Amino acid sequence: MSSSRMVNLSKLSTVVLLLAASCACVKTSGSQQNATKTQEPKRIAGAEMFAGYKNWSRVNPQPVRFHLMRAEDCAVPIGINTRMQTAESPHIDKFVNVFVNDAGRRAMLKELRPRFPVGSLVVKEKLPAYDAKEPELLTAMYKREAGYDPEGGDWEYLVLDGQGREVRARGKLESCRACHQAAADTDFVTRHYLPQDIRRKLK
Repeated sequence: MSSSRMVNLSKLSTVVLLLAASCACVKTSGSQQNATKTQEPKRIAGAEMFAGYKNWSRVNPQPVRFHLMRAEDCAVPIGINTRMQTAESPHIDKFVNVFVNDAGRRAMLKELRPRFPVGSLVVKEKLPAYDAKEPELLTAMYKREAGYDPEGGDWEYLVLDGQGREVRARGKLESCRACHQAAADTDFVTRHYLPQDIRRKLK
């Protein structure tokens, strides 16, 4: 083989290698653009159920002082040591306003031994002070279909931010269930916030 031919083959091989390397770089660059980005944590659904809750029936006309132990329980389920160091500490007085939707209105305001129908929603505004303009937290109860949680009255519990726009926790929240077990005879709804004039008329 002539030396000139060998030189040409060598040059051709070099060009092929350069082209291959170029294609590999382009492919790698494109694959980075199409790489899956880190997903933000999925938001918990459910806030839409409580839009406009202030237009539901308000159970107590004035804010009611919240029992200190209940103030501890009605919070996002976190470690007790963490909770004691926050504004959700049980040693800080809280007040509540309670609202109920149309599905649960009769059971809440008329029945002595209520049995809330499926679809009942009860929202509790947690206020840092009696004259607070806005709640710092919302807790809610949602009556689910039979079989959801028979031992807990088939209630699902939710914890939302004060504006009711973000659900921070939901489900068979044990801290909520434990508190409401004491009210099993009234379908796990405590109703300690009912005004006396309404209590006297319950049948």
